[in-house]
Amino acid sequence: MTQALRTVGQNYRDFRITQYLPLEELQSTLIEFTHGPTGARVMHIANEDPENLFALSFQTLPDSSNGVAHILEHTVLCGSRKFPIKDPFFSMTRRSLNTYMNALTGQDFTCYPASSQIEKDFYNLLTVYADAVFYPNLKKQSFLQEGHRLAFSNPQDPSSPLTFQGIVYNEMKGAMNSPDSRLAETLGPHLTPDLTYAHNSGGDPKEIPHLTLEELVDFHQTFYHPSRCLFFFYGNISVTKHLDFLIENVLHGIKKVPQLPPLPRQKRFSSPVYAEGKYPVSSEQSGPRQAMISISWLTAPISEQTDLLALSLIDVILMDSDASFLKKELLQSGLCGQADSSLELEMSEAAFTILCKGCSEESAEALKSLCFKTMETFISHPIAQEKIEAALHQLEFDRMEIGAEGIPFGLTLFFFDPLSQNNME
Repeated sequence: MTQALRTVGQNYRDFRITQYLPLEELQSTLIEFTHGPTGARVMHIANEDPENLFALSFQTLPDSSNGVAHILEHTVLCGSRKFPIKDPFFSMTRRSLNTYMNALTGQDFTCYPASSQIEKDFYNLLTVYADAVFYPNLKKQSFLQEGHRLAFSNPQDPSSPLTFQGIVYNEMKGAMNSPDSRLAETLGPHLTPDLTYAHNSGGDPKEIPHLTLEELVDFHQTFYHPSRCLFFFYGNISVTKHLDFLIENVLHGIKKVPQLPPLPRQKRFSSPVYAEGKYPVSSEQSGPRQAMISISWLTAPISEQTDLLALSLIDVILMDSDASFLKKELLQSGLCGQADSSLELEMSEAAFTILCKGCSEESAEALKSLCFKTMETFISHPIAQEKIEAALHQLEFDRMEIGAEGIPFGLTLFFFDPLSQNNME
């Protein structure tokens, strides 16, 4: 039956094929469906891989740094309508033959992926996950456990001072101890002040205690609806089995709600923006060259995949190794001890950043001048064809690599796919 579903516009029960794309280099086929009665979207990458994976993905757009998306990701896994136990997530870990289970909060999305090589186990996992995300209990006790609460600093001494506690709260206290995290959260409000990326989606420990249970429930009702979910599948189980499962166990009787409006484009600046932030450092680590200096540009929207591929190639050519065009100049200048770059593709508009570490605060202007002068030289001279081909081959190998840090290959493809969470705007 799967082989017959290969034409755009073709129907299977209440689903309609909106895209059919052979991926020859991956020996796979991408098929995308839309469910007529609810508007839910299904994406399946079909191949012979026995490690089947699903990911239930939602666009989640916080309007503050109170950590609502992150805390909700934790709290939905604390019991649901069909599985009203305290912690079904860890119960599954002990009883399942899964090869991967997780829940992830990004800057503008939340997804719930799991994989297994056993079909029965796969659908058992999907049943628990689907009930968790669409019908969570969201009890106050779970909110206090996962989000924030006041507790005695010494549980054995009721006279000890009260402090804020909570799994996400403590997690983000640890995360924000990282200088790189501090820098990223400082960049957001200045690079994209009008978009959701201006806020800390994981939660700022200073803001998390302001979140209420009512706000958490409202956030769930807004974003966690089958009509607004992307159901992603990967592997060798027939897509018709996935569609049948969704109709019979998830989408039956669901009323359609409108899709979320697209994220607007960030208004571009008429002049450069300068900002300064601080991060904690111990007295043993303090010194004259503890500053980090970054230069960031907001580039193309994520839908412009050709432009982003070109930017990825430029990034490799400019900054991939110590001998690369721009990185070599930065390191040899003596103005910094380390130079790196990143092209942030988990935003509706990609941000390109050059980061220099081991700097003095006074070297900021000199680093900026050197960076711009070197890039102007780069632009004014033709790029050797062999460098372009080498960078292109490197990107190709990176995207085809299987087994990246224990993440299933299907999930790797999900995050690379421009039609996945980044395009849910």
